Amino acid sequence: MPNERKSQIIKSAAKRFARHGLTKTTLDEIARDIRIGKATIYHYFVSKDELYFATLKWECENFIETVKSVLTAANEQLISKLDNYISLKISVSETNKLIHESLLNFLIDKSFEQEKEIIGWLLTKETELLKQFLTNHYSQRIKKISSAFPTFIVLNSWGMFFSTNLGTLIEKDRTAETKKYLSNH
Repeated sequence: MPNERKSQIIKSAAKRFARHGLTKTTLDEIARDIRIGKATIYHYFVSKDELYFATLKWECENFIETVKSVLTAANEQLISKLDNYISLKISVSETNKLIHESLLNFLIDKSFEQEKEIIGWLLTKETELLKQFLTNHYSQRIKKISSAFPTFIVLNSWGMFFSTNLGTLIEKDRTAETKKYLSNH
């Protein structure tokens, strides 16, 4: 029961933190969502921050499990697996809001030290999975893949995700400029 309750708290917190963020979410709301007293949350977590970091870690672990299942899908071809992997990364802003927010916080240098450690863990695990995937796939051609190549893919796929999001901002400005230009000519 204790692990079930802790898991229930984390799942409820994940929904609240994803919707309202760390600062606007209260432990009272989380407790009310699962019909427990706020004191019960304090039985499992010392503070709201500790609950947030546990929730972020839980979301990262789930993301890694999803990456693993995508890369090890038995009936899929290499291109399909890689396409599914990239699609997974592209959908992070909708499916893994805590990861998305933590990466954004890191990029603007506003993340907590523990948040950086969790995101570092995520990137390391993802790199290890990708390295294993590539090593298994190319085992007939090469003996071992250097860590540099999977790291490059992981970091660039995250970069691609953020550059695509940033690109939509540029496109909005370009569209407005084009409309203005066309209306004047």
